[in-house]
Amino acid sequence: MDKPVMHEVYQLPTDENERERLSLQHQIWSIIFGGLNPPALQDAINAHMAIRDGPPPTVLDVGCGSGSWAIEMGSVYPQAQILGVDLAIGRSLHVPPNAQFKQLDITQEFPSTDEGYNIIHARVVTGHLKDPTAFVHAACTELKPGGLLILADAFKPIWANKTMPIPLFPGAFSPEKVPPSGSWWAGWIDFWHKTAYAHYRTVESLINECDDLSLVYQERYLVPLHKDDKERKDLGAVSNSITLGFCRAGMDTFVATGQFTRTQVEEWIRLIEREFETQPIHMTWDIACGVKLS
Repeated sequence: MDKPVMHEVYQLPTDENERERLSLQHQIWSIIFGGLNPPALQDAINAHMAIRDGPPPTVLDVGCGSGSWAIEMGSVYPQAQILGVDLAIGRSLHVPPNAQFKQLDITQEFPSTDEGYNIIHARVVTGHLKDPTAFVHAACTELKPGGLLILADAFKPIWANKTMPIPLFPGAFSPEKVPPSGSWWAGWIDFWHKTAYAHYRTVESLINECDDLSLVYQERYLVPLHKDDKERKDLGAVSNSITLGFCRAGMDTFVATGQFTRTQVEEWIRLIEREFETQPIHMTWDIACGVKLS
């Protein structure tokens, strides 16, 4: 079996399997929002995308992954110019003529435009960066006055029954070591944040700490991980699939720490899968939007 393509900045593979997983992740956001973008931001996005004299509106999608969001934005707003950038770019058969994709490392090069971007969008990106604050400042610099910076990422606490966080027990991989109130998945997320996501900051805090941005929107969503969730079976099934895929994609990262063998990590993932089948666990996803001050 070929070894997954990895990159120093992104602690998961950058291969076709990962792009397929990110395409499913886009489905989760679409189900959550009931469309391409949060309803609360739709008027502001439409205003930026409106046809007017002068250069067309421009949108930058950082860490575009499968390209799904950028492609849909290009289809919905044919008058706009959409640029998606990522460490690796796959091939899509249905890219509208106003959407382009470029392979680059955002920590080394931030794409600029003469007029500034109307919208910069970065979903599940900032947690992978060693200096997410520097990224937000660079993005703000490239926005037009009044432009939107939209950030989204997973939030660390795991919830049961939508009411309370589940206690963590990082690094446990033997059933006899697990306290009754614990969670295999919560332990996985805790270890992920201590290794691959060590510089994680909440998206709203990143926007709040940038003097040239004003936070205008933030929301947190609880997403079921049980594929047969009674309230949101559609969302639970997709979330279950991409989360287990995330665990498998992160296996090499966990093994590389030297704290676990591959066999132990594989068993950990099996226990997570079993937990998803029996427990009402919810993942938290955050989105926030800042407006560049004039």
